Amino acid sequence: MKKIFYITLLILSVGIYSCTDLEEEVLDEQNGSAIIADSENVGMLVAPAYTFLRDLQSRGAGWLALETCTDEVAFPTRGANWNSSAYRNLFTHDYDASNSYIKNTWNSYLIGFARCNVALYYMDQLEKTDEINEYIAEVRFVRVLSMYLMNDCFGKMPYREYTEYDYAADPEYYTRAQIVAKMISELEEIIPELAEKGGVPYGRVTRGAAQTLLAKIYLNYQVYTGTAPEFTDGDTKWDETISTCDDIINSGLYSLADDYWKLFLADNADYMNSTETILPIVYDSSLGIGGIPWVNMTLDYNQAFGTYSTSNLWNGCCTTPTFYETWDQTDPRFSDDRLKSVTGFNLGLLVGQQYSTSGEALVTKDGGRPLIFTPEFSVENSLEEEGVRVVKYAPDAATSYPGASQNDWSYYRLADVYLMRAEAKFRKGDTGGALTDINTLRSTRGATTLNAGDLSLEAIYNERGYELYWENSRRNDMIRFNKYCEARYEKEEVTDTYKILFPVPLTAYDADKNITQNPGYDAFN
Repeated sequence: MKKIFYITLLILSVGIYSCTDLEEEVLDEQNGSAIIADSENVGMLVAPAYTFLRDLQSRGAGWLALETCTDEVAFPTRGANWNSSAYRNLFTHDYDASNSYIKNTWNSYLIGFARCNVALYYMDQLEKTDEINEYIAEVRFVRVLSMYLMNDCFGKMPYREYTEYDYAADPEYYTRAQIVAKMISELEEIIPELAEKGGVPYGRVTRGAAQTLLAKIYLNYQVYTGTAPEFTDGDTKWDETISTCDDIINSGLYSLADDYWKLFLADNADYMNSTETILPIVYDSSLGIGGIPWVNMTLDYNQAFGTYSTSNLWNGCCTTPTFYETWDQTDPRFSDDRLKSVTGFNLGLLVGQQYSTSGEALVTKDGGRPLIFTPEFSVENSLEEEGVRVVKYAPDAATSYPGASQNDWSYYRLADVYLMRAEAKFRKGDTGGALTDINTLRSTRGATTLNAGDLSLEAIYNERGYELYWENSRRNDMIRFNKYCEARYEKEEVTDTYKILFPVPLTAYDADKNITQNPGYDAFN
């Protein structure tokens, strides 16, 4: 009965997974056993695993932790506002095992893993129809994704199989090598079991998502098997990366979007699904499953528009001069003004004088200075107007839910696949093939194409930034391109290489005294 109650609590803790056939039904302990044993209710079993995907956009865990330690995102202290050492320490790489956002990230990924194990345990008891096998493969994918994130961030994880449901027993602790081997094995098994795009409803995991994750493991294989910071002693899998990307591109199921910014509009599901999105994560504020309040976090208090009042805008995060100065500002991905008449601001990077929807030059809230966003800021004490703001995910000016975002999230998309293939080709010496992939993307985006002499690892790194900024890719890219430890704006010191991995949180040790800390950090006592 305890196991039945556990799965009941998990199901009760999530809402409808919008736009799929994964729906919540309220259970009690008495009828839980019958419902769990009924294969007609399999969607309910997998729903908690799918909710983990939405948590990847958390501003209290994964997204914030993974982006704020890079040059793409900073949360400067602004007077009495945003005055948190946890933000600052992530940005300056002074984090340790007590950082709350690193703790939340660890917890989020392991909760996702546990939810998958619970779902797999109960589905294993059902008759194995094609539908059940498909759902099993989907949940196994989500489980591998949680492992991938644990491996990428922490380099280790407590591991137990779904058959090991006695959570009082100590788990096995997987090393990075064990995690990588397990992930590849799992993905190779489930790829044939997963439906192609169109074979299951929008929002469910498909074969392309598993292939993309496999390509990412291959792309980072040298990092996962090598020694920081350059990883040159690691094994490479460039050919496997290219081959896996070929499978996705040549499937013909995805096409690069001819309108970049339509991928990030508030009502973006149909366009995402008809173009390049490989793994969509669905949000719907009307159902209580809204996403990160993107514009709320970054816009100034006085940039009110539509249903967004000054109380909805928090004047928080910005990007850095290090990232801002890499841009050719004629690149359409830098700025777009399609919503300016209803919001007052452009999409993309916001710099310079800001205006209201009526064209009035705005001033700051704290003293009436012109609201001119500047590239420079102080992470310790910024003025209200300092820092280039970013609006990657467009708001709905008429929304009834200004405290959350409505945009679906393209967690994986075809543009990234082209960029992964280009990088792998370049690293193995196929400069021509890499240039073709880069220019295929740039020409589709309306950016100037590159010449052969322009192409370098630096150019590929920058291209990934132009295309994927604020999409949870930067930390992984900075590590692979040996950028993570470099000094940068407001982080004047070179980071010690051990900090490429996050520390294991203190709370993890409190829960299990068998766990060990990552090298370089203070050992647990």
